[in-house]
Order: sequence, then structure tokens, then C-alpha cells
Amino acid sequence: METLEKIEVYYSLGNENTNYDLVDKNHIRDLIVDRFEKQKSTIEGKYLYSLTLQILPIRENYHTFSMEKLQDTSRKLTNGMSSLGSISNRKFWNDNFTGGVRTISVVEDEFNEYPTFSLNYLVYSHIDNLDIRLLKPLTFRIKMIDPKITFSINYLGKYTPELLSSNIDYRTEVDYNNPVLKKFGEHTIDEIFNNQFQRPRFIGGLYKLNP
Repeated sequence: METLEKIEVYYSLGNENTNYDLVDKNHIRDLIVDRFEKQKSTIEGKYLYSLTLQILPIRENYHTFSMEKLQDTSRKLTNGMSSLGSISNRKFWNDNFTGGVRTISVVEDEFNEYPTFSLNYLVYSHIDNLDIRLLKPLTFRIKMIDPKITFSINYLGKYTPELLSSNIDYRTEVDYNNPVLKKFGEHTIDEIFNNQFQRPRFIGGLYKLNP
């Protein structure tokens, strides 16, 4: 079972709903680093990779976007039974990555533009060069899930807590007065705001650990 600290945060949606001084923005990072360090003996020496899937809604399709669909994309990639060449996504993922964590970031680059929604994976493996080896098969598998998604995979180096910590991304950086953002509707806006209190999703060897 995942273990999380209980953190009481008081907020309300409105013109002043982004008082980030009241939000502990480090607890998610600390939680992730702690979970990795509990498995330090099995992770030391492993290769650390970042895999990022991004979707940028546009005028023609923003109405079809939801945070639930974003979560579903992640499940289909890491645990889905859709197959390519008789190998399911679940088996493909488990054959290449021993464990890792997934966070979500929502970042608005410009006012009056839709934010970019990102699934951010930090994963480790005993296999080197996966950033090269998996580029083509991941391209096909991700396009089968959603052709609008762009992605990147990068080799970060051999695992260290410092390397892990410096690459964790769970930002929620949007202007809630942005008129374009309001097109998503109240439910999705609430989900975007709550993203700063997200639960990181642990994968593989990090999924079930004792507190």
C-alpha cells in the first residue's frame, strides 16, 4: 500500500486561489526521494531515465480533454493489454523498467493559451541505452493510445538521490484568470488546482513497500 503524510491545506477557488506561500511544495518531492531510498540497495547502479508524455489541447479538441483521460493514458501505457507484435504494453513496460514513479505537471506558457499537461515518469532499469532502443517502439505504442501526444525519453545517468530529486516535476503553474482556461469547465479547473496536492504513482519495484 502507498503511504502518504496527511497534510492539511486550506484553499478556495477564486481570484486569489493561488497563494502558493500557503502550500508545502516540497512534500511530494520528499515522499518520492524517501520511497526510492528505501530501495537503495536494489536501485544503486541502475540507469535512470525520464519519460515525458505531453498533450497540449487546442481550440478544436479542448472539449474532449479531461484529467481522467490523462490518467487513463498512463494506465494504458504502463499496464495496458493492447499489443504490438504480440507483446502487450504491460509486458513491454515490465521487461524494460524495473520501477519508478509518475507525476503530473500542468504548465501554462502564455496567457490566453491552453496549458500543457504532462505525464512525467522517472524510471530505473538494469538496461543501458533504453533512450535509443525504445524510441521507435515507444513512438508506435504511444501513438496507438493517443496520436495527439508528444513524448521524449532521456537518459539521466546512474541513480543517485540528488539526480532523482533534481528531475522530479509536478508543477502546477497556471493563471486561473486566463479566459481560455475557463473553457475547460469547473470540474477540470478544480482537478488542475488539486494537481499540486497530487499523489505520486509508484511503479514496479516501488509500488508495494512497507512504510
